[in-house]
Amino acid sequence: MSSIKDANTIASPLGLATTPDFDNLLGLPYLADVIDHEIRVFWAFTKRDWSASVIPGMMYTIAALRSLDSSPSPHFIARALGRSLIYFILYIYNFDIANQINGVAEDRINKPDRPLASGLASMKGAYIRWYATTVLHLVLGAMWGVLPWTALWVFITVYTSFYGGDKHWTTKNLLFMSTGSLCLLQAAWGLAAPISGHQTRWGVLLSSVFGLVASIQDMRDVEGDKVAGRRTLPIVLGTHFRWIMTLLVCIAPVICWQAGFLHYSQRYCGAVLTMAMFYMALRVMTGKSSRYDHKTYMILTYIYCGCVAVPMLVP
Repeated sequence: MSSIKDANTIASPLGLATTPDFDNLLGLPYLADVIDHEIRVFWAFTKRDWSASVIPGMMYTIAALRSLDSSPSPHFIARALGRSLIYFILYIYNFDIANQINGVAEDRINKPDRPLASGLASMKGAYIRWYATTVLHLVLGAMWGVLPWTALWVFITVYTSFYGGDKHWTTKNLLFMSTGSLCLLQAAWGLAAPISGHQTRWGVLLSSVFGLVASIQDMRDVEGDKVAGRRTLPIVLGTHFRWIMTLLVCIAPVICWQAGFLHYSQRYCGAVLTMAMFYMALRVMTGKSSRYDHKTYMILTYIYCGCVAVPMLVP
């Protein structure tokens, strides 16, 4: 009995036998350090992309809830929004990890604060996190009835990040950004309501236009993309890129209006979004620095959120 007691005591600075702190005995401080570290790593991986993933995803789930014929119960609403939050955190986390595993060299030039470029996370740790989040994403997608869109998202992520899909602007933006947007919209809706033909057509139109102008994101990364051997549109078109993209941005609202993107009751929202697109076109044309161009791309993601907000605010 005395030996057991001795094993559970330590000497205090005063030479007195004391019992170890209960939290230390269970290793809770170490667990807290791990949780804190993982939160910081998660934020470092994803902080630039919430306005193109978690935020519009949850907004579109709210739009789906508002589309239901009968008012859903508070429990149903909370469950749908909780699932949406978890789903889109995994959606963007597994993509950002894969994307940054493939882009350490360019990140040291363009975004040195990213976790792999800065040393906050190791390559081994990144792969472990990617496999864990990808498997969990697929499992939850199957459980929540949106597996086809989850599987498609994982497929294009793997293709873009590990098999060269990011090397050319056609696959990087026209294919990946438009398809990724459609995966987001369809899954967000399917988490709360049946996916209809009308909703699918709306999602295809928004995603197609988004993919058309998504090369705006590459204006800020030209030097790093050259190091990575990419043929993005700003590199391919050179000095002609800005006026060509300005023209595309100005045409995009016309395409949406002609294709019936918004109902008549949503016309005021459409007017605001059109003005925002014209403002972004002006920034594309006048941009002179990588920092300025990054803000221009962020404005594009805010406009995307604004488009998704329309059916949420005005069903």
